Amino acid sequence: MNIPRIQIQQGYSKIGLETTRGQYSIEQPRPEVTIRQEPGRLELSTEKSSLEIDSRKAWSALGMARFAEVTDRIAQNALRISYQNIGNIASDGDRMMQIQQKERAFGEIARDKVFQEFPIEICGDPGYDNVDITYTPSRLSTNYTPGPVTFNVKTSKPVVDYYPGKVNPYLIQKNYIFMSSTGQSLDAVV
Repeated sequence: MNIPRIQIQQGYSKIGLETTRGQYSIEQPRPEVTIRQEPGRLELSTEKSSLEIDSRKAWSALGMARFAEVTDRIAQNALRISYQNIGNIASDGDRMMQIQQKERAFGEIARDKVFQEFPIEICGDPGYDNVDITYTPSRLSTNYTPGPVTFNVKTSKPVVDYYPGKVNPYLIQKNYIFMSSTGQSLDAVV
């Protein structure tokens, strides 16, 4: 028996999407930096240096000593000469006591005393280092105070641009229902 059949075919619709991605454009402007530095302060202080030259020994060796030094030297030499004369008088007295030696002690002593010199040294001792030089260097003290540094930074906000994407839908296939019958026709009412 050939029973009629109904065939139903159904197709779904197909949609295609064409998309373009969105884009961001971000720019960050450079910040403006202002640097300001006040000048530092440098303080220098120094004490005076001193140079002392003592040439008294050199002038004394040249015979041009100060008056006080010359009188002091004369007094010291006079004391030395007086001690020397006391010793000479004692030795001359010993010579004169020795009468047994048939010597002409009195005449010789008198002759020697007439021409005897008593030198007094007024000049100082000559020498290669008679000038004393003393140098005291100055002391340098430094004090540095650095100047402050000021930074001013001016930042800018970023510039953001957004370009939205696009969605373009299109229909690839329409939906459908297709019905067909196969076999004999059946007209029957039941």
